[in-house]
Amino acid sequence: MCGRFMLLDEPENQEIRKIIDMINERYNHEETPKLKTGDIFPSDYAPVILNNPADKKVLALLKWGFPNPKGKSVIINARQETLHEKPMFRNLLFHKRCLIPASGFYEWKAIDNHKKDKYLIRTKQSAFYMAGLYNTFTDKQNIPYAAFVIITTSANAKMSTIHSRMPVIFHKDKANQWLNYSINDISQLKNLLVPYPDSLILKKAE
Repeated sequence: MCGRFMLLDEPENQEIRKIIDMINERYNHEETPKLKTGDIFPSDYAPVILNNPADKKVLALLKWGFPNPKGKSVIINARQETLHEKPMFRNLLFHKRCLIPASGFYEWKAIDNHKKDKYLIRTKQSAFYMAGLYNTFTDKQNIPYAAFVIITTSANAKMSTIHSRMPVIFHKDKANQWLNYSINDISQLKNLLVPYPDSLILKKAE
């Protein structure tokens, strides 16, 4: 799964830096959600890249997590193996795909019944994009908002030393394919939602 990720405001990371600057320019009013950098938790707002009907990429701040009809917690992940079966996700797969920029994500490795070690996982490139889906909802005050979930898949060889699942990770070429709505065949989409093919950098975190 993916229960926390990182968005670092690093001057040397021009890819993420550009995203942060664009978000800050767009959301510069007090009544709008505010961008948080560093560790991103469920229910936080984070930058998300969408593709509108004119086939133009749009950068927006969306809330992490769909409301859960069964309880107070939010749904933050969607398993790629069952996307086309779940009523909550199956239509979104063809019309509301998105990308979540990140610098890294966290996972916890079980040591024994009482202890887990926290790891920060990054790619060799300083920025990557996680595959996601988004939708619009209304809160208890009947105010509309947009939210996203992160799609997970089985772990690659490196990640499997910590956990059996991981987010679907893209770099630019595959990221563009994910937002291309002319790709609408389920088998083509499933071919994109595979474990990250490259090596990962794993570091024990405090």
